[in-house]
This record gives sequence, C-alpha cells and structure tokens, in this order.
Amino acid sequence: MIGWALETFVATTLLMLLVLALRGPVRKSFGPHMAYALWLLPVARLLLPPLPESWREQAVAPVAAASDIVAVYFVEPLGAAPSAGAEGSFGLWMVILLVWALGAAAFLGYHLVAHGRFTANLLRRARVDRTVAQGKVRVIETDAAHGPLAFGVFRKYVAFPRDFSERYDEQERDLALAHELGHHVRGDLIANWVALFVLALHWFNPIAWRAFRAFRADQEMACDALVLAGRAQALRHAYGRAIVKSAHGGAVSAACHLHTINEVKGRLRMLSKTRPFSPTRAAAGLIGVGALSVAALGLTASGTQAAETLKNKVETVTGVDLGQDMPAPPAPAEAPAAAEAPEPPEAPEAPAIVEGPQKVHVHRFSVDDKGKDGKKIRKMVIVRTDGSKDEIVMPDMDAIRISMPEIRDGKCGKGGPNVEHRAEGDKKIMIICTDRIEMAAEGAAQMAMRHKAMGLESARMGLRMARRSVEAETDLSADERAKALKGIDEAMAELAKERDED
Repeated sequence: MIGWALETFVATTLLMLLVLALRGPVRKSFGPHMAYALWLLPVARLLLPPLPESWREQAVAPVAAASDIVAVYFVEPLGAAPSAGAEGSFGLWMVILLVWALGAAAFLGYHLVAHGRFTANLLRRARVDRTVAQGKVRVIETDAAHGPLAFGVFRKYVAFPRDFSERYDEQERDLALAHELGHHVRGDLIANWVALFVLALHWFNPIAWRAFRAFRADQEMACDALVLAGRAQALRHAYGRAIVKSAHGGAVSAACHLHTINEVKGRLRMLSKTRPFSPTRAAAGLIGVGALSVAALGLTASGTQAAETLKNKVETVTGVDLGQDMPAPPAPAEAPAAAEAPEPPEAPEAPAIVEGPQKVHVHRFSVDDKGKDGKKIRKMVIVRTDGSKDEIVMPDMDAIRISMPEIRDGKCGKGGPNVEHRAEGDKKIMIICTDRIEMAAEGAAQMAMRHKAMGLESARMGLRMARRSVEAETDLSADERAKALKGIDEAMAELAKERDED
C-alpha cells in the first residue's frame, strides 16, 4: 500500500511537470482544446492499476533518471527516519499518513463548505430568474456576482451581476452567456471537482498548485475557442471587451468565472490570432497527444523498471520494505512455563554483536518548541527505549495561511499593470486595480468607435464616387439614371442617420 501510494504520487508529479512543459507548444500548434486535454494524464495515472506481471520485463524506463531526481527531492528528507525495525518504521509512517490525511480532508472540507455558502448566497440574492438551453440551465441576476459565472453539476446555473445590462452591450451579453453555457456543455464543472480532489491528495506539493492554476487557465482558453469558433472576426473585439470588463480577481475554485484575472493577457493575446486549425492539423494533434499519453502512462505505471528503481531508492533511504502493506506488530509473548528450582547462574558471557536492524519499543508524544526566530514550533517526537529519538516538525498551518495572498479590489491610479502585489507585514496582498481595468475597457470602446467612424466615412466616400459615375454614364436612360441615383441617395441617408445616432 505504501509503495503503491509513493509510486503514484511521484508518477503524477512527473506527469504534471510534463504537461506544464508541453501545454504552451501544444496550444500554439494544435489549439487550446489539445492543451486542455493534456490534463487528463495525471488523473488517468491516479486511476491506473499496476501493470500485469507478464508485461514487466518488456517495460522500458527512459524516465528512470527523472524518478531518481524526484526520489532524492521528496525522499532524502526522510533520511532521519528510523531504520531500526518494523515497529519504528510503523510509527513514522503512521504519523506521515495521519498528517497527509488530515491535510487532504481539511482541504476538501474547506472547498465544499465555501462553495456551498457561495452558491447559496448567489441564489438567495437573485432578482431575475429565467431558463435557457431548452430549460436545462437557469440564468439568474444577483447582487452577489461580480461577473458572469457558471456553477452547479446536477442543477446547472449561469449567474450575472445586477448591472449586467448596463455595463455590457448586447453583443457582449450574448458572448458572455455563450461562454458560461460552453462550460456546462463541456462538463468543466465536473472537471473542476476532479481537479480539486487531485489537488487535495497533493495539498503539500507546490508543483500540484502550479498545475492547478495552469489547468484552470487552459480551461478558460479552450472555452474561449469554443465560443468564437465559426464567428466573425468583429465579434472578437466585443468578446475581449467582455473579458476586460469582467476581470475582478478572486473566485470560488469549483465554479467557472469569466472574470478570473489569471491569464487575462494570454486570453486576449489568443483572441488576436485568427489562424484557423485545419482538420488535418487537428487530427495530427489528436494522434500525437494520444500517443504521448499512452507512452507517458506506460512508462510511469507501477511495475515498470522506472517504478522499481524508485521503490528500491525509497527502501534504501528509509529502511522500510514497501512490498508489504503494513509492518506487522510484534507477536504477544507466550505465558511462561512453570519454573523449576533455579540453578546457580553461570558467569555471563560477553554480549554478542548482532548486525542488522533490531526491534525496539517506541513512545510517541507531541511537544512545543521555539525556533531560532523565537516562533513556536509543533513537533512530533519519537523516543525509543534504547534512548535514541527522532523529531518530526509538524506543518505550520498559520504560515501556510499567511503565504496565500489576500485578494482585494482597489484604485491604483494611471499606468502600471492591472494587478499589483503588496505586503502588509507577513501577509501578501494582491490588489486588482479596478480603475485601470475600467480605463482599459473605455479605451477599447473608444478605439472601436474610431474604427466604426472610419468605416462609415469610407462607405460615404465610395457612395459619392458611385454617384458621380452614374451621373457621367451616357448609356443609361433618364429613368434608369434616376432610379440608380435614388438608391445611392437612400444609402447615403442611412449612413448619415447612423453617424448622427453615434
């Protein structure tokens, strides 16, 4: 059990690193959908059973070196672990297992409670309620939403802010709705819960946190591509305005928010690219990603040479046999037989030197200590009856909470990025500069108006030139000339009316 769990942890971490390295090139070459599909690899490896015994001799191990590196990184800190017998190893692994299980349960519990409270608040403060998609999705407008978002797995919802009609024009509203409905169609809400479960198992792993943020960014870009597929180029500007207007920062992880600030620049950069992916290129990407997935899962599966190399490394460092499910506790001592009359004791012989690990009794207890900086440290101390002991520093939950930035909205003035990082003592603060985002949105709207005005002026010049050509045409009869001039004059009047309305 311990060996399989450690192999699975290292294998999924290696696959996360692989996807992080490949997602950018795959997105550029084959589109955002292929980059998003790569994130199935860590999930598939988590569910993958060990290879059959008959396959093991045929498995190759190009990733054995990478396995050694990860083993050193994650396992060498356990070098102080007791190697003096089954009972000592049993106690250490039970402590590690308990800490891991408590962290995973706390992580999942927090997100379940936070998501439940968030969605209940959205529904409680809803003022407008209608259905779309043949009654399968409910659309609400609520004071509790800062931007468009999709939530709900069994009961599907799309939520908009109360000022949605005032802040967004008709095109932007339609595109925002299409984006959130796209999340429901693709099953992204289910994918988010699966990703949170994987992150709960890796709650202590910084690579998993980076992978989760990249997964959510690829999810949004894939949904953007789905919405804009087959649409006119002019709608990309309206869609970009909707994204900028909705950028407000923090979000509940299980929901799909159009306004998440992460990767906004990457999404807007993608909108500016109009190169379509041909069916041949898409098929080549699908075949390539499929072949990569089969190879990566085969090389990291339990039972391959790479997995055996990793397991041997862990056993050498920790002195624990990972082939057994759990070290067996010592057998109870038999009742002593009836004693006969004692004989005089013989002279004691010199104690024999016994090589190899010895069984010892272990006592475990917790203590509070202070580090060099005077801060309180929680430790788990393992004391053996032979006088030796080991100390395990427990995770500092307060430090973990401090390391997570607090997200705030604020006004930052002109110039600079839309997001600023600050610090208040030990607390990290992420400021979402709403005034800069609003100025960017106003600039985009003004640019669109200028482009529209230039288009109207070009159309008017073309109509004037057409009118002169008709007037100079000698082959037309008077009635034909009058009819053509009337049509041109009506078109010019429509353009003048549209200019006055603007």
